[in-house]
Amino acid sequence: MLCILYATTAPRTVALEDDGSFILTGYFLGIEHPPGYPLHTLLGKAFTLLPVGTVAYRMHLLSAVLGGLSVATLWLCARALRLALLPSYVAAFGLGLSPVFWSQSIIAEVYTLNTLFAFGLMHAALRACPVDAGTARPARHRALLPVLALAFGLSLSNHWPLMLLVAPGLAILLWPLRRDALKQAPLLVAMVGLGLCPYAWMVVRSWSELPISYYGPIDSLREFWFFVSREGYRGVDVSPSAGWGDRVRYFGSFGEQLFIQFAAAGTIIAAIGAGIQWRQLGRRISTALLTAFLLPSVGLILLLGFDYSAIYKHVFHVYPLPAYGVVALWMGLGFAWLADNYQLKPWLRAFAALTVILIMLWSGSRVNLRAGYDWSRQYAMTVLHSLPPNAILLVHQDAEIGAIGYFHMIEGVRPDITLVHPKGLIFGNRLFHPVRTSAQQMAQALRAMEEGASRPVASTREFPDGLAQIDRGLYFLVDKSAANGARTTPVEISDQLLQFCSRALIPGTETDPWTGFVQRELRRRIAGLLAMTHAPSEPKGSARFRCLQDVSTDFHGALGVAEGLLANPRGHIVGQLAHHLARAAESMPADAEKNDRARVFELRAYLRLERGDRLGAIEELETAVSIWPVSSNRAVTALEDLYRSTGNQTGLGSLRSRLRL
Repeated sequence: MLCILYATTAPRTVALEDDGSFILTGYFLGIEHPPGYPLHTLLGKAFTLLPVGTVAYRMHLLSAVLGGLSVATLWLCARALRLALLPSYVAAFGLGLSPVFWSQSIIAEVYTLNTLFAFGLMHAALRACPVDAGTARPARHRALLPVLALAFGLSLSNHWPLMLLVAPGLAILLWPLRRDALKQAPLLVAMVGLGLCPYAWMVVRSWSELPISYYGPIDSLREFWFFVSREGYRGVDVSPSAGWGDRVRYFGSFGEQLFIQFAAAGTIIAAIGAGIQWRQLGRRISTALLTAFLLPSVGLILLLGFDYSAIYKHVFHVYPLPAYGVVALWMGLGFAWLADNYQLKPWLRAFAALTVILIMLWSGSRVNLRAGYDWSRQYAMTVLHSLPPNAILLVHQDAEIGAIGYFHMIEGVRPDITLVHPKGLIFGNRLFHPVRTSAQQMAQALRAMEEGASRPVASTREFPDGLAQIDRGLYFLVDKSAANGARTTPVEISDQLLQFCSRALIPGTETDPWTGFVQRELRRRIAGLLAMTHAPSEPKGSARFRCLQDVSTDFHGALGVAEGLLANPRGHIVGQLAHHLARAAESMPADAEKNDRARVFELRAYLRLERGDRLGAIEELETAVSIWPVSSNRAVTALEDLYRSTGNQTGLGSLRSRLRL
């Protein structure tokens, strides 16, 4: 039933997050980003061959099937915990209808395969060592150990970091078989190794000429370890400005998520189940469930070093899916206890279970009815169709790579263009090997291509200083007609961009967090361009003016307008700048990124300087630095300049020591 629900609500085209990346990898049987997920790639390739829908939808069906199987396996876990049929269904539907699990069951992602392994191994462990397990186990249970070892190895071929966090809970469940495991240790190690064989396939596959291969050929053990250990992601997993304050806020966010995922009522029932499990399930199984809950959630918060922000909250909130499965089991246990304790009649139990399930269905459907999702297509088509003929397009971020890459490489839109990653990642037509090339060599090779190409060269991010370019809103275009040494960057606002702005960038029109994040970034950027090129004589009924009004109503749009006004070569009215900065400050979300929050105070400092308030400007800049204490914060340089101009040597001396990087 849930498979049908997922298949019905899944997007028919590419979405954001890592959706486009996994679709491209599966379609071309390529190499995904670290740690590679080779097992998911092989399964994905099989699903791309299905004769239904688009290639994107076929990959979404893989997640739907894996999600449905995960829920079925969790139901088996509930039955192995001696729950009756009705509480077992409450547990299964509790997980399956939770917003985050549902969201991962309708796009191309690895998390439903991970939960299938986690709950499958949990069920097998519960069968081998059930609730009333003694020290002596039948031979048929001991024979399960090699199968469990093989399944565990395969699970590591999908998402080894999350599976290692679940592993201690599985080990506690299997504790009664510890002596048997020691006796079979060589066989078990061999079976785990056999399960890791997809990694061997990945290495061999990387030697082929592939359209999609994250780092390219893996030719040594050092490069293999660099890839699988995710060493190249150190800068992503840890933010230099993150501290314990961020972790505390993540703990609060996780608690809030528990109420959201299980619609408050389910969370309360689960809390009851977590309390009474010690009496009904015993210490071993209760400890195992608690461990499997804590490590992928609380433990992971302690391990990671993310800044607290809306986008990183969304990055994190899929990691605890195994923990949410444990909460679902507790919910089933709590429901059974309440029904028995209050001696509810069968019809009343069924009514209560149906009520809980319907509440969760309503909660999950608010953000996951995505069959009509179309934003990525609008974005990709606007970019692709506005590029000059035979252009080379440098794409930087996941949203750009996935959306534009899908329509160009799979659906064949604009076959005349070439996509290139500036760091040599993902696409097989790389200019250099990203692991074996120094940053300086990368920059030199990229600059030589940008300046020497006979074809138009565009980039979704600004080119380095000194390269003449035209800003077209969604991308920059190298301006080969500009005079040498040109420093200005002319702006071209096309009708296509204005139409995209009015269709796809209006605040509050998207419930998907990833799409909302990309929209906010584009809204800020385009609002800035429109404000920077705005002329007082601009008719209020013009498309440019209407677009500016539409995109400037939220925090990011107002911030973009303020940035654009400051950069407007015609100058700006101080009152207008103050108005938009006040709007940005008033509408600033509590989970806005630190650099955006700091930017507001930085711009307010410039406003104070225009009004002659130097001391006030210093206070604003000090606030900006305290919010985001890193050297890349532009407020640092501005504050240094003011300290020098006011002779504040003490502040100047201590400023750099306060920075975290």
